[in-house]
Amino acid sequence: MQRPWLLPLVVLAVILAAPLLLRDRAATVPAAADPLVIVTPHNEAIRHEFTRAFRAHYRAATGRDVAIDWRSPGGTSELVRHLLGEYTAAFRRHWEAGGHSWSTAVQNACLDRKLRADSAAPELWAARQAFLNSSVTSGIDLMFGGGQFDCQRLADMGILVPCGLRNRHPEWFAGPDAPFLAAAGGEVWYDRADRYYGACLTTFGLCYNPDRLRTLKLPPPAAWRDLTAPAYAGQLALGDPSKSGSIAKCYEMMLQQVMAETVAGRGATPEAAALAQGWDDGLLLIRRLCANARYFTNSAGKVTADVATGDAAAGICIDSFGRVQQEWNQGGRAGGNLVYVTPAGGTSVSADPIGLLRGAPHADTARRFLDFVLSPEGQRLWDCRVGSPGGPERYALRRLPIRRDLYTPADRAQMSDGAEDPFAVAGAFTYHGAWTGPHFNLMRLLIRVLGVDCHPELREAWDAICDAGGPERVPQAMAAFRALPFPYAGAGAAGQRVASNAQAVAQAREWSAFFRTHYRQARDLARAGK
Repeated sequence: MQRPWLLPLVVLAVILAAPLLLRDRAATVPAAADPLVIVTPHNEAIRHEFTRAFRAHYRAATGRDVAIDWRSPGGTSELVRHLLGEYTAAFRRHWEAGGHSWSTAVQNACLDRKLRADSAAPELWAARQAFLNSSVTSGIDLMFGGGQFDCQRLADMGILVPCGLRNRHPEWFAGPDAPFLAAAGGEVWYDRADRYYGACLTTFGLCYNPDRLRTLKLPPPAAWRDLTAPAYAGQLALGDPSKSGSIAKCYEMMLQQVMAETVAGRGATPEAAALAQGWDDGLLLIRRLCANARYFTNSAGKVTADVATGDAAAGICIDSFGRVQQEWNQGGRAGGNLVYVTPAGGTSVSADPIGLLRGAPHADTARRFLDFVLSPEGQRLWDCRVGSPGGPERYALRRLPIRRDLYTPADRAQMSDGAEDPFAVAGAFTYHGAWTGPHFNLMRLLIRVLGVDCHPELREAWDAICDAGGPERVPQAMAAFRALPFPYAGAGAAGQRVASNAQAVAQAREWSAFFRTHYRQARDLARAGK
């Protein structure tokens, strides 16, 4: 007797059982293991290698096992929003339990890093102090990754708290040859108030597909400006800076380089005027880059994957994504090819930090993990080759360690990128935090609007300018194309207007109308000037 329902049941049973049958036996954790909760934008490869290595380290040190609960809500922007929501909700419960009434003003005040006693209403100042003196928790122990800008912001809010690392390991920070530098090339590598520490180093650059460039008859790009050539129209894979912290940092590097060049060549021009001109010219470079975009992604990792397979000719990315994709190609594990380039004089060396969260429910275990990540044992995971002594077991992470004492000849011989010298690169580029740092969130939103939200109009305007013979042939069209809704001197005030999500949405709508109007004007003027 046939049973037509039997086959679907068997298929369903196989589907349900497959994860159990195929799971990594080494990854199973005893039920009595010590818990640890980490929020991170890091990929599965990094999570796997640090889980495996820390479990072995923790077992050897304590005789117990540890179970890491990784939380990955998305990119850095989503991660920060998640933490802000969790801490706001936790503090509301704490505040109301103390007999206080909740309001929008109290909600804004409790995490306001700029609030001051001499200017705030007494109730709001009391709410801010109550948060800073509390042990409210998000249920998460550590933030691992996300970029220095966002970690500094969370530290100033009081969400990241002192972890005591320098008290436990003073030898890591003492003397001229200390393994850890506080800063280099203008970038902060660890917080002097003990709230976060750089775990590895990152540069920002370009990636390209040599086969596609040969087809397009283009030379390999070596600088950010190279990607603005009209021949790259529709060929670039770019990211949305409002979604990815690493992509936002790439755009900031472009701004920083143009502003530095303008200041260096200003002659008798006052520095303030040169900075304003550099800001305008840098945003023009970014617009020209965006005009060549094939698409904008929320995932920085998609850029390198698509360039490697030839779906895009070139793109912008952080070094680790470029190097990992390059290694996969060379190992035959992915189709296509890819070359990563650090643009000369076009990038700082930034630290990717780790920090302890307020009210960490498993603080002792969290401190052990933080210490492990910054120890020589943990640092070797970042760039040692798979299978090398102390290196990763399965995945080459291709990120540069931050400890200076891991760049000995013996260590370099085990590294995938042993020829790299991040300290020399840091010395070749000075990041001026005062120029763009205070405007980082503003810059993210502005570039998203002018390049991503208004991309059809931007592309149409730039194509018309190029068809008319270029910017020099149609100066009026170019003036409309490069128009901005506020000058560099007004960036501080503009930043205040996008401080909250509601304000940012309203401002983005207004800026979208501004840019669409000017892009259409530029298109029409260019067509009329042909």
